[in-house]
Amino acid sequence: MSDKYLSEETTEKKILEQKLAESGTRYKDFFDDALDAIYIHDTEGYFTDVNKAALELFGCTREAIIGSHISRCLRPECISLTHKTMEKQIKGLPADQQMIREIIRKDGKPVYVEIKSREAKDGDRVIGFYGIARDITERIKLEKELKESEARYRDLFENANDAIFISDADGYIIMANNALVKGFGCISKDEIIGTHFKDCIAPGCIRDASEHMRKYLSGEPVKQPVIREFICKNGEHRWAEIICRTIKDGDRVTALHCTARDITEKIKMQRELKESEAKYRELFENAQDAMYVLDTEGNILNMNRTGLRILGCTKEEVIGSNISKWLTPQSLKIAWERQKKYLSGVKLDQAETIEIVCKGGEHRWVEIKTRDIKNDGRVTEIHGIARDVTEKERLKQELMKSNKQRKLLCYLIEGTRGGKSRALILKHLVDRSYNANQLAKALDMDYKTIRHHLDVLVKNEIITRGGKGYTDLYFLSKNVESNLNEFNHKLK
Repeated sequence: MSDKYLSEETTEKKILEQKLAESGTRYKDFFDDALDAIYIHDTEGYFTDVNKAALELFGCTREAIIGSHISRCLRPECISLTHKTMEKQIKGLPADQQMIREIIRKDGKPVYVEIKSREAKDGDRVIGFYGIARDITERIKLEKELKESEARYRDLFENANDAIFISDADGYIIMANNALVKGFGCISKDEIIGTHFKDCIAPGCIRDASEHMRKYLSGEPVKQPVIREFICKNGEHRWAEIICRTIKDGDRVTALHCTARDITEKIKMQRELKESEAKYRELFENAQDAMYVLDTEGNILNMNRTGLRILGCTKEEVIGSNISKWLTPQSLKIAWERQKKYLSGVKLDQAETIEIVCKGGEHRWVEIKTRDIKNDGRVTEIHGIARDVTEKERLKQELMKSNKQRKLLCYLIEGTRGGKSRALILKHLVDRSYNANQLAKALDMDYKTIRHHLDVLVKNEIITRGGKGYTDLYFLSKNVESNLNEFNHKLK
């Protein structure tokens, strides 16, 4: 072999050795500076080399890890899986080359890694394994939190007191919770899933609900919550207050997530309240007795037709005015005393008669009964019923006056001198009227004496005089006529 050939062979060998060294250097740089952890272990599982990222991952030094077994870094439940994978790879059997394992750092902190492993061979014989491990602890943590969140959502969704459902963009129900199933009186979700919302609501709500669906899909604002009337499986009608939000894919609305709260009892109570209020208004306006409402200051808030008729006013003239405008001073005092007792918590059951002054100045009397209306334990209004007892009161006053006159008459006839003469004058005036001269002749008495007795009787309103002349006639007063039987008995 020539020297020239040997020289060329030596040069080529040096070049190859140089390239191999450069390649090793590049590999070593890549190995040491890789962001992911890279390691090498033999078929028994003992580490033969690791890079810097692996040292940081395991939290130990090169001296501590080289020669140690992989089981030192793995969770006990992961060791068996790793050995089985290695056995398959050594035998050439299919095995997962991408795995997730939980490792334990030297400081005891658990770390999740995603491992890609391949065999290191000498010919056809497996002599070890190369592994790349990427820290996915945060990803695993987020996945775990997501699963927990989804589990909580499912639990909330299924066990919520309110009905929750999701409908697609066409209005078909694709998800429903237990409350919705129960609310419709169904046995299973299969009876609801796939039905259209129009199949569940009362006919009177369909048009409005369809318009709202259009607005949701087009992005137009919808005032929430909305109230819908539903028809249950057994035909019962119930009402729900619904709040919806859109589910989007990008800018496109794909579904509606809706929460429905059953307000059937509330609706029924509202209807009953309206009916009750209508009955109250009917009773209030058409009652034969006067009915009114006052605030705590005595201002009139409302009054029915009978009350207005008694006062002779229109509603506009009364509403807002104070009771002081319509009561006599004595009656106003009575009213304020009752008001004061109500505000102090005293319950009043007894009726009270008060005197009112009507628009035209006429005085009338009413018998009132009142009750307090409370809000949060505080008296806010007084409701009253007033019965017109004017005629009764006037008769009572007439009777009192008559009783006084009866006592006075008895006194004038039986308790004073000249009583017998006055009795004879009254006896004659029972049948017809006389003047003084006629009575003097009829009773055969002195004219001056007759005039004296007549003046006494007129002064005490027992008789009345038709004038002031000589021939003026005298009459019995009306109040005396009611006691004629008693007087006649006494005169006899």
